[in-house]
Amino acid sequence: MKVLSLKFSRACNSYEDWALPQRYSAERLKRIEDIKGSVLDVGCGTGLMSQGLQEVVGVDIAMGMARVYKERFGKVVLGDAHNLPFKDKSFDCVVSNFALHWTDINKSLPEALRVCKRLFLCALPVEGSLPQTGFPFPKVEEVGSILESKATIKSFFVEDILIPFQGWDLIRFFHYTGSSYNPLLKGGIISKRRLESMIKTIDKPLFRVLFFSCEVKG
Repeated sequence: MKVLSLKFSRACNSYEDWALPQRYSAERLKRIEDIKGSVLDVGCGTGLMSQGLQEVVGVDIAMGMARVYKERFGKVVLGDAHNLPFKDKSFDCVVSNFALHWTDINKSLPEALRVCKRLFLCALPVEGSLPQTGFPFPKVEEVGSILESKATIKSFFVEDILIPFQGWDLIRFFHYTGSSYNPLLKGGIISKRRLESMIKTIDKPLFRVLFFSCEVKG
């Protein structure tokens, strides 16, 4: 996770110029439910998901991202989604956009639900996203299974989101959003040579994104 934290910190100033799929996903997620009360944004990054929300607190592993978020929204905590530094039911709503695929969802999803009092909304890239990268995106069924044991699912659907970059711009997209990371590779870093080889096989780069909302049981 240290490598991932460093990569996202380095991308904090370029992220929003290139994170077009992530921006679309954040706006799409916010339209699913009425988000009210105190809100925790898990994997907040620079705050794409927090824009327009009231009484919001961010949490992120990357110091650079947290610094940008604090300048914009005021309240942010440097923390890990696997072990959120908050008490049970600390927030009315918990939201997360394009963040939890970097985590072990068997830990991060229950943690998000633990600190949530009412509503949990999430946009999560899943299996079928950028298969050429070999990244271990979670399976839709796996996410559903975790949620069903702990929450009442309200919305649950998959949408393909195109990445509007090709060739060298696609490489720049991975680099400037801090996304050239794969935990299955030695050191976690997708090398420039591997990226160059990979883009030759990608015709229509896209993320297959699972959107869901659920109410916390109990």
